[in-house]
Amino acid sequence: MATYKGIQGYSVQKLSSDPTVEDTVGQLWYNSNSGKFKISVAGAGAWAAGTNINTAREYLAASGITTAAIVMGGDAPPGDDSLTETYNGTTWTEVANLNDARYQLSAAGQAPSTAALVAGGREPTISNSAEEWDGTSWTEATNLTTARALSGMAGIQTAAIMFGGYTGSPAPSSITDKAVVWNGSTWTETADLLVGRSGIYNAGTSTAALGIGGNIPGVTATVESYNGTSWTETTNINTARSDGASGGSQTAALIFGGLTGSVVTESWDGSSWTTVGSLATGRHATSGTTGTSNSSGFAAGGYNPGSTNLNTVEIWTDPVYAIKTVTVS
Repeated sequence: MATYKGIQGYSVQKLSSDPTVEDTVGQLWYNSNSGKFKISVAGAGAWAAGTNINTAREYLAASGITTAAIVMGGDAPPGDDSLTETYNGTTWTEVANLNDARYQLSAAGQAPSTAALVAGGREPTISNSAEEWDGTSWTEATNLTTARALSGMAGIQTAAIMFGGYTGSPAPSSITDKAVVWNGSTWTETADLLVGRSGIYNAGTSTAALGIGGNIPGVTATVESYNGTSWTETTNINTARSDGASGGSQTAALIFGGLTGSVVTESWDGSSWTTVGSLATGRHATSGTTGTSNSSGFAAGGYNPGSTNLNTVEIWTDPVYAIKTVTVS
């Protein structure tokens, strides 16, 4: 009869207590205290309810990580919003307002909530304004070369790339393929997107970015990858969509929500997109980020089709780790 050591290449360990689940995924052991065989598993990711933001709004922006995030701006009728809120992993706190109230703005910042960059948006006219956050206040930065709204933006406060969006009204006739990079002091034009679009999802850095989905007009599943010099088409997402939220890196990204995909979440591993756990509340015009990976993140605010502006927040965890008892029959 084959032994476990013969199949797996190592013996079953005898332990008096269970080890850390994250460090032992796929391993089997015998717990001598409980008299049970155990195994660590990594299950599918899932969304869970988080703490609500203080002000319900749509078309807001976000940056940071799950335990240190910032959301800013948005549309909270009867007017544009300048409100900024920071999150410490437990509560949202209102802090210094943006200098320019706006919605449909874009943000960069994969570091904790003490450093962020916002640019563009509507005030209600389309804006070229840019502002930097230092953890305490917003400071006006160099204006964009072209006013735009609903653009993608990837990177950090001192090194970002902004691409796509729309530059005039009505929006469908003014969708742009232009991209600009930010070096901490100035904006410089770089290679154009292959396909111009607004409401575009984003992930990555200023030299290794993804431009995902968007509106051409009409939602698209197209994904483009940027290498610091040019854009290249890569694997399409499974559900064409626009106006949702995203984050992560060029090889580990997450997108969620949006028009035609209001609950759909997709995860990218560098070669393929996989549809994973759905949001509990459908939302577009939402904000959110996952920092530099696709293993944790949040979705905040937005608009629930047929309902109203949202203040609800959902938290993403992937994978969900667990220790299972092995039963024998």
